[in-house]
Amino acid sequence: MTFVQKHAMIDIGSNSIRLVMIGIDRDYFFKELLNFKAVARLSNYIDQNEQLSRAGVNVLLSVLKRFKSIIEREANVSVVDAFATAAMRKARNRDAVLRRVRKETGINVRLLSGLKEAYYGYLAVVNATYVENGMTIDIGGGSTEVTMFRNRQLIHAHSFPFGAVTLYRAFYEDGDPEAGTKLENYVRSKFSSLDWLSGNELPVIGIGGTARNLARIDQIQEHYPMVGLHQYTIPRARLDMLTKKLAAMTVDERENMDGLSKDRSDIILPAAAVINLLVNLNRGDHFMLSGAGLREGAFYEWVLGQRKVDQIPYVLNESMRQLRRDFNLDSRHTSYVKKLAFQILDGIADLIKEKASDKRIAWLLSHSADLAYIGEFINNESSSAQTFYLLTNMNINGISHHDRLAVALIASFKNRAKLNDFVEPYLQMITREELKLYELLGAILRLAHDFDRTRLHVIDHLQVKGMKKKQLQLVAYYHDDAYFEEQAAQRHKKHLERALKMPIAIQFKRN
Repeated sequence: MTFVQKHAMIDIGSNSIRLVMIGIDRDYFFKELLNFKAVARLSNYIDQNEQLSRAGVNVLLSVLKRFKSIIEREANVSVVDAFATAAMRKARNRDAVLRRVRKETGINVRLLSGLKEAYYGYLAVVNATYVENGMTIDIGGGSTEVTMFRNRQLIHAHSFPFGAVTLYRAFYEDGDPEAGTKLENYVRSKFSSLDWLSGNELPVIGIGGTARNLARIDQIQEHYPMVGLHQYTIPRARLDMLTKKLAAMTVDERENMDGLSKDRSDIILPAAAVINLLVNLNRGDHFMLSGAGLREGAFYEWVLGQRKVDQIPYVLNESMRQLRRDFNLDSRHTSYVKKLAFQILDGIADLIKEKASDKRIAWLLSHSADLAYIGEFINNESSSAQTFYLLTNMNINGISHHDRLAVALIASFKNRAKLNDFVEPYLQMITREELKLYELLGAILRLAHDFDRTRLHVIDHLQVKGMKKKQLQLVAYYHDDAYFEEQAAQRHKKHLERALKMPIAIQFKRN
């Protein structure tokens, strides 16, 4: 990918300061190139006069000068978007501090309002996940932003002037044994001022480092087999148990806990308690992590503006667009094979109508066809294994982990034995009936690929003519030479026969 421009973002938070650089090509494909974090905890440098202390200013300048030197060594950096959140909002001397930053580093920092920060969190979630109705929570070091959205449209947003660092200092720092109870009472009273935070039964999507740590800890404790934190879900009851477990641990135990960053071993307590309280008040089924947050929201605002759209229309399709580009997928071949696969599916619809809804089956087959044998990009001989590995080991925006596994199994299908080998570590995530469906759709997709074995599109149409003597009749109408297509289809039809438990007779007819 050739990047015609690079977009640098500097996120000056209450707990950390981060530099992220994204490369963008002519068609607005983009990729994260750099990601550096400095734990600064600026909120700890707000003094009794509510000013950022001299020491705090020096920390800020030191980090920004280091980031500036990195940016200056990069070519084609067209945008440097630096923004500050709660710690700088609270500092009474913020204007003087930001003037000094601009003078000494040349970096112009914009101060985000709490509502703008909340909006960026919402924008990131609706453009990077499959959730259409939900609530977001982003608990930073010095503030907490919450939103509600329905049909991907923002309904409510609010910023509370407390965060993980400030709550820790207020309730936990002195070792008060009643800290947890006092914190919950305090936050509950604040949350109760907004009636839309309670009883919606919507998923709560967490943004930021604490939410990421909770998801990582849960994955480790659950021996979760899939790779990737983005769009990972934790049932409400399990999140409640995890929050109580963290509260009962000593500092040393938390510092040595797998999945928990050492620099968050203290502030995880108030942050987890706040998130857990919102999830319980809202009474949704689960909590979900979004790997995309404030910085991604700020970037989406810019890149969508460049594309002259308000939001990505269908997140998964955008992911497919990116994957096709990254793995050099032949979209013409993919579309052709998908057409043939649906012609087979339509012909056997009556035989499989009990397995799942028509909409669900069509969704699975369509997106699996989009990514079938993506592993050929790495190695033709092991394309099935490479396809499965790639799809189960990469984050894909707009698709749940459960559906990503389903697509991986269907798109990589080679035979039943290999399917069973692939699925073995993931049996906790799917049912036996789901696996049977994935085998069936995988067999359909493999047969459709056989009908384009030469990639010359010689098959004009496939027609299932129904049953004759308890045998499925499949006719392939072709032009030119279909020798290799017939050879491959006749050899591999056995996989669909096994899935349907029915013999298939394939006949080739020249148009």
